[in-house]
Amino acid sequence: MRRILFCLFVFLSTACKSGTVYINSNKIIEQYHGATGKKQAFLNQAKIWQANLDSLTAEMQAVKGAQAAAKEQQLLQYREAIQQKAQAEEARVSQEILTEINAYIKQYGKEKGYDFILGATDNGNIVYAAEGKDITEEVLAGLNKQYDQQHTAGK
Repeated sequence: MRRILFCLFVFLSTACKSGTVYINSNKIIEQYHGATGKKQAFLNQAKIWQANLDSLTAEMQAVKGAQAAAKEQQLLQYREAIQQKAQAEEARVSQEILTEINAYIKQYGKEKGYDFILGATDNGNIVYAAEGKDITEEVLAGLNKQYDQQHTAGK
């Protein structure tokens, strides 16, 4: 009888210990050190593109006559090309950041023995979770530590 109770206790304690936790995805992305640097580099490049557009706009306004129409056409083509380039670069940077974060979370989940790590967003895909299931701070600290170690070792 004791053996059965012991086995039942072990089974219930294992079954009740959930291998499912969650992270606040928005917080991870906003506070990940790797994301901050990459986003700033993108913003710096966007400022350069905007300065070029402003310069071309000023040149166009200084030109008169038939050349003005040609300059305006050039400006419109350049603006469209820059917008496409900016969108592609933003998508590339975002994908790079998510790839780094997801790789770390996958490694973290395996090390901690979790079955699932869910991502909560402001849109409410997790409506309720028991206390202690939010591992955002722990994951963010480890992710930033890993990033900082990788990027200060070469300096």
